Amino acid sequence: MFENILIVVACVVAVYYAVDLVFLRKQQKRPVYQQRLINLLLFLGILTVLVLAVREMTLYLFLQIFLLNIAELCVLILATTGIVLIFKTSVTTNFAQGTIATVGAFTAAKLILWLTANTGYAMPVKLALALVASAMTAFVIGLFVDTVIIRNSRYPNSIGKQMITMGLVLVLLGLMPLLFGLVPLTIEQFSYDGKLINLTDTLILYVPDHNLFAAAVTAAMLVLLFAALRFTKWGLGVRATASSETVAGMMGVNTRLITAMSWAIAGVFGGVAAYLYAPVGSAVTVSFMTPVQVNGFLASVLGGFSTFGGPIVGAILINLFQSIASFYNSVWTNVIVYVLVLLLVLAKPLGLFGKKTAKKV
Repeated sequence: MFENILIVVACVVAVYYAVDLVFLRKQQKRPVYQQRLINLLLFLGILTVLVLAVREMTLYLFLQIFLLNIAELCVLILATTGIVLIFKTSVTTNFAQGTIATVGAFTAAKLILWLTANTGYAMPVKLALALVASAMTAFVIGLFVDTVIIRNSRYPNSIGKQMITMGLVLVLLGLMPLLFGLVPLTIEQFSYDGKLINLTDTLILYVPDHNLFAAAVTAAMLVLLFAALRFTKWGLGVRATASSETVAGMMGVNTRLITAMSWAIAGVFGGVAAYLYAPVGSAVTVSFMTPVQVNGFLASVLGGFSTFGGPIVGAILINLFQSIASFYNSVWTNVIVYVLVLLLVLAKPLGLFGKKTAKKV
């Protein structure tokens, strides 16, 4: 399979340079046509790799692996959306996104233990309350970071904000063992059952109920977010602030409220992601969200920070690459995925859906 990937990459590069040399060299709009050619070749290249992988794995096995990884995909989409939402309004990357989400997961796990010891609630009720607690904890922390820490900092520029979030990671990593103890905690799934999908009389696919629950929660949150971005004043303010915070402020947009709510809502997305990831990833520890944080940044870079939909596509591609790579070599899965992402970013430095922003002076 790896030889086939190398052949596909070599063919894509060869076709690009051949078409550019023969047909585009004398074109007046050569850069525009080059970008269109790159988009077409990348689409065909990714599609070819997926087709070759499915043929070698068989369609049944590919679908089964994908269905078993739906929860991880939903977690990655939620984490990526939170990262992009903060970047669009604050023009910075929140390195503490995963750590803030971890605090939410710890709060949820502790609440489940307390409810079990002090109440007679059924497990679904306890899990639902814990989900709300995880989201609200991350909401409050995100709001606190923007309104208290960043706004009162001495150098609140993009780099300064990044340094603040890096410092926040260290602070939270030190506080979590003090607040929640050193023993790893667990969060139960809403259901350990699953659904069967009959493809044929002999081919049956299995989908865990937790994956379906994660997909439903993720879909609902994305629909609410995009509806808010499209139809509410907050969404209009986010789009205006993303275009130019200075101009948006001059036009009467309360940019402080916009950025504060963006950090808080991004915290909610992270808190829910951590809650959904805990039952399928590992026990809740101070670093259990680190892989999700790394892959969330990669998905944002791959899809392009200039759009909300691009990073979601990037998250889907990374999940597909991981599903395929784990079939061939589970030890080198991350290395294979990161190399593929690197190749795509080399071809499209601004991301698959990234756009250059022209600033007038």
